[in-house]
Amino acid sequence: MKLPTTENILEIAVQSYQSALTAERGGADRIELCTALQTGGLTPDMGLMQTVADATSLPVHVLVRPRLGNFIYDKYEFATIMQTVKACRELKVHGVVVGCLKKDGTIDPEKMRAIRDVAGSLDLTFHRAIDVCGDIFRALDTLMQLEFDRVLSSGAARSAWEGRHMLKKMVEHTSDSHLSIMPGAGVNANNAPEILAFTGSLEIHASAKKVQALAVQDPIGLTFVNGRAIDTKWESDLVEIQKIKTGLGSPKKNI
Repeated sequence: MKLPTTENILEIAVQSYQSALTAERGGADRIELCTALQTGGLTPDMGLMQTVADATSLPVHVLVRPRLGNFIYDKYEFATIMQTVKACRELKVHGVVVGCLKKDGTIDPEKMRAIRDVAGSLDLTFHRAIDVCGDIFRALDTLMQLEFDRVLSSGAARSAWEGRHMLKKMVEHTSDSHLSIMPGAGVNANNAPEILAFTGSLEIHASAKKVQALAVQDPIGLTFVNGRAIDTKWESDLVEIQKIKTGLGSPKKNI
């Protein structure tokens, strides 16, 4: 059963040491650590994991996603996922964010069970792979059986606001379980309180980012992607995080 609480949890997605510190200063309750946030996020390197875990007092959940594209992984990719989860268990991080699907659009229970078993006491979040599952409620049933802690979802929409009706149904579907539904995608200070109020969820996920310019001196295209220079980077926006947190209320302890 879920523990009753009136407090809301704000998770901020970060991809750098600097952003992790900013998230903590802004009042975040938890960090999701990744890299390549512009592409939806990939697994961060070990150096970043250790640096952030050492630098912040916040719970750190590491995104485990070895490549871009779909969430159907072959045995080599899955071996990488398993090694990353094992490494996270050895570090001072609190959880992992992961998801594996089968070709038929359902959760791969064998892979997810193996991840759960190797994760030990790590907190387990199933990421937005659920938003491309053919039957979200069947997927939730699988995750409840696997004893996952939460699901990050936009309600199978482009944003959590657009998917708020589905998210509400997901919260209702899992109301008697340990599984928490955490809305994410397009969350900002203007809509975060309304999303939580409408859906009944107690957790919310945001990138709360700002775009910073990078000096580019690259006449040979070394830093180009798809024919253009990468001349910006994303970092956490202190003011936006503070605004979101103010709208949600006080932090939850021991999460």
